[in-house]
Amino acid sequence: MKTMKPEYLEPWKQNYPTKTDLLNAWSDWFESKSDEWNLFTLTVVFKASGKIPRPDLWESEYKTRVLLKIKHTLERNKKNFDFAIPFEDFCYYEFDEASIFRITGERKPHHIHALIPIRKSATYRFWSVDDNNLQKRLKKDINTINSVGSILVEPLNVNRSRSWVRYCLKGKQI
Repeated sequence: MKTMKPEYLEPWKQNYPTKTDLLNAWSDWFESKSDEWNLFTLTVVFKASGKIPRPDLWESEYKTRVLLKIKHTLERNKKNFDFAIPFEDFCYYEFDEASIFRITGERKPHHIHALIPIRKSATYRFWSVDDNNLQKRLKKDINTINSVGSILVEPLNVNRSRSWVRYCLKGKQI
């Protein structure tokens, strides 16, 4: 069996024979960065009506609004915004997948699941260890986005990244 963990494996640039191989490569890559990053799971539920999935709209909303608020918190200098979040592309839209905890009547919410790495040197700007939650100001800023219904952020133990990667990619074509 070939090893898929070179020093800086980039799973999005590789082709893998099975989805399991890709899941393992993503997990290995995130784990290989554990000296530099703290990983956080992120679920953003949008206030939206309609039964038509619109992944492009909600992924854009996530990347241009939610991540922008996080970048403002992590990096004050606009010239460095592109480097505030080391990797921001591990996000997946869901609509048809049901959850007994998130359904109101027949409506299934439009939501994004993501894995977001934060540099260890900047984690204190993002996460409050005392409250075990997002920094209050950041949470308040994200809640001012009209389209965001709720946000759930939790720290991810690097040894549990495989479970979260599997959860994010469940049932999705890759």
